[in-house]
Amino acid sequence: MIFLFIVLLYMIGIRVGTYGIFKKLGVEPWKAFVPVLCSMEWQKIIDKPRWWTWMLFIPGVNLFYVASQLSEMSTAFRRYGFWEHFASVMFAVVYIPYLGFSANEKFVGPGGIKPGEKPIQRSTVREWADAIVFAVVAATLIRIFVAEAYMIPTPSMEKTLLVGDFLFVSKFHYGARVPNTPLAMPFVHHTIPIINTKSYVEWIKLPYKTLPGFQTVKRNDMVVFNFPAGDTVVLENQGPSYYDLVRNDAYQYQIDYSSARQRMWENPAYHVAARPVDKRENYIKRCVAVAGDKLEIKDGVLYINDAPSYRPENLYTPYLLVLKEGATITEAQFEEIGMENMTPYIDPAIAPLPADHYVVRLTQEGFEKVKAMGATSTLQPWFYEKGKAQDRAGNIFPNDLKHYQWNVDNFGPIYIPKAGWTVPLNDSIYAQYDRAIRVYEGNDVQRTNGKFYVNGKEATSYTFTMNYYWMMGDNRHNSQDSRYWGFVPEDHIVGKAWFIWMSWNSSGSGIKKIRWSRLFSPIHSRWAPDDEKYTK
Repeated sequence: MIFLFIVLLYMIGIRVGTYGIFKKLGVEPWKAFVPVLCSMEWQKIIDKPRWWTWMLFIPGVNLFYVASQLSEMSTAFRRYGFWEHFASVMFAVVYIPYLGFSANEKFVGPGGIKPGEKPIQRSTVREWADAIVFAVVAATLIRIFVAEAYMIPTPSMEKTLLVGDFLFVSKFHYGARVPNTPLAMPFVHHTIPIINTKSYVEWIKLPYKTLPGFQTVKRNDMVVFNFPAGDTVVLENQGPSYYDLVRNDAYQYQIDYSSARQRMWENPAYHVAARPVDKRENYIKRCVAVAGDKLEIKDGVLYINDAPSYRPENLYTPYLLVLKEGATITEAQFEEIGMENMTPYIDPAIAPLPADHYVVRLTQEGFEKVKAMGATSTLQPWFYEKGKAQDRAGNIFPNDLKHYQWNVDNFGPIYIPKAGWTVPLNDSIYAQYDRAIRVYEGNDVQRTNGKFYVNGKEATSYTFTMNYYWMMGDNRHNSQDSRYWGFVPEDHIVGKAWFIWMSWNSSGSGIKKIRWSRLFSPIHSRWAPDDEKYTK
């Protein structure tokens, strides 16, 4: 409501100021309150094409358009200074009325030039400064409200997205999100390089709000979002999440979670920091389930609402591989087949394997190639057993080994929270929704004598206020995703992956470093049923 009030006040201020400007110039002032007509008259005054008015209807571009028009009107009153232009845009609610109603402010003409007057000569430095400021403002607005460029750094989305893919992410598909921390350095996410300090200040913090979008998040969309578990980070070790570090310490030193957390904060080698939602790390995954869905994984097969879901083309699947006596597979063959050895990621205490047994990741095509080599005595799908926890530290969501012995291959069932949906509060159910209730929706929850207290009041149930999503990588056995850190709240959604504009293969040479076939390719879904046979 606060955000809507600010926007409404801003619009009213501009309209009132425009009324005064039109009256000064002999234009019928009532036109100031007719949206499209007002803009067309404004364009005439500053000597710009009237058809530019239609830019008002293009999301993101309209913000850039309005900013440029306000700046041009300031110039027409012979206000050339940087801070005057800044005020005309950022404080238009008072600046435009000032131009319109102040007797001291005289309209000169487009560009601030009187008829017959020579254009004002500006220094080269000033020209460059104006151009740079204009470009920064324009690019920042586009980055926030239209589209942003990203690079894929990890193989968690292979083979759909490859390491070295550069893509544009649309902000307007789902509706651009208003920044929580608007005072920040342009083009930097959360840390200023070299000096390694925060790129933002929290003097002003805006509540979650999005502009109208064209669609909602749908199943199988490729989505960029802020890392939910990134609200707290250990600056010296940002690979694993802060919560994984605490849980691992608790297991290693056989102490409770609270003690491990205190130990982390008191460690002089670590600096622990908190980050607002819009400054948390950006992740890209596939949205496999939306609010209200039931999700379950059985022997590596994903089920949504009790039906087999769909799987990405060239999905990697784990296989148990045993070589025939005397047989070998060379590194070159590994590379040619596209086979990934995942044995080092397996906890031997959870899933012990004999020395001559390997677990590898293969696509269906890779499986056929290995099978055709005739070098294996065993080549069969391999999954973590149902009812057996994946690791002893409890790093699989919901991070509660007492109630849930889940792993990446046998997981759930679990229900994705939906706004307005009510759940009963007991120990096992609360374990799934603890973080959503406390952290994402900002409630104080206490448990005393077997009873739950939400914001100081006894509660037997809880009703969610936000929608949530479940995100997974296409390379499912090499992906840190919702199976590890749970639900993604709607206020963490950044945008929809749009298209790949460049793809760089670091292992290639010369022009082969560029994956030419992927340039300017759209990101869309091509699927095969998840219950399709992995072997023949």
